[in-house]
This record gives sequence, C-alpha cells and structure tokens, in this order.
Amino acid sequence: MTQLTEPEARQIVDVVNTRNVEKVVEQYAENASFQVPNLESPIEGKAAIRSYLSNAFAAFPDWTMDINKVLVSGNEAIVVNSVHGTHTGPFTDADGKAVAPTNKTFVQEQLTRVVVDEKGKVSLFRAYGNPSRMNRLLRSPNAPKQSAGTPPTSSAPTVPSPMAAK
Repeated sequence: MTQLTEPEARQIVDVVNTRNVEKVVEQYAENASFQVPNLESPIEGKAAIRSYLSNAFAAFPDWTMDINKVLVSGNEAIVVNSVHGTHTGPFTDADGKAVAPTNKTFVQEQLTRVVVDEKGKVSLFRAYGNPSRMNRLLRSPNAPKQSAGTPPTSSAPTVPSPMAAK
C-alpha cells in the first residue's frame, strides 16, 4: 500500500488547478473512479475523466480549487476545500444539450476524498458538496423550474467540481 503524504495530496490539487487536462489525467489510474456533486453517479476510467474535465474546463476556464485543510491516513486524504469559477465558455449537459455561457460565478464548499493505488495513482476521487447553486447556474432554459426545498432532478447538468476549490 502506498502511503500518501499531505504535500502529495496538495500536489494532486495543484495539478488540477493548472486546468491542463492531460496533466490531471496522468495522475489517475486507468480504472479510476471520479465523482463530483453534479454527477449523479461516478464516471470510470481515464477516457471518461478526460472528457468530463475537458468539458468542465472549457465552460469554466477560471475553475479553481482552494484547499483549506488536508487530512491524510494511509493511502487516502480528505481535503476540505472550495471550488469556484465563472461560466464563460460552452458547456454540454448530461443530456447532450448545449448550455450557453451565463457569465455567472459559483462558489461551492466541499469535502474531497482522494485514494491512491499501490503505484501512487489516483484510484478514487469523490467531491462532496451541495450542487444546487451550480445546477441553477447551468439550468437550460427548458429545464423544469424547482421550488425552494425541492431536490435537484436527474436532468441536472453535469459540471466541474472535481478538484477545484477556494
């Protein structure tokens, strides 16, 4: 088992903040599992992660993850973080529909769990947070309106929240 250190966990996030998709994906194991608050279920594998991040970084070219605290135990870390960005680029939602840039900014507080495999590659990345603000920001004009207190529906767009935080 690979022991993860706090500097290594911070480096994983630092690479994400470059928004260089290829460098980010290099950190992942071939069969890695990736999930952020706006994804209803995890995506699996480097190709799917690459596709998701390409879409997210195009839509939010200033997307950033800021670290508040890192807790490490064995081969995993919990990162207390926030993610922020401005929707200035094209975005394709989970249904394949284009969402025009809104020029609105989001901030999302998160807890992110990162697990590395025996080779030090990220095998699991899970960010936990409330996706409702992002869902409202990216809601396509034809999406059903939700009243206060109504949980997001499955048609909510998929958006970046991976390793970005402030």
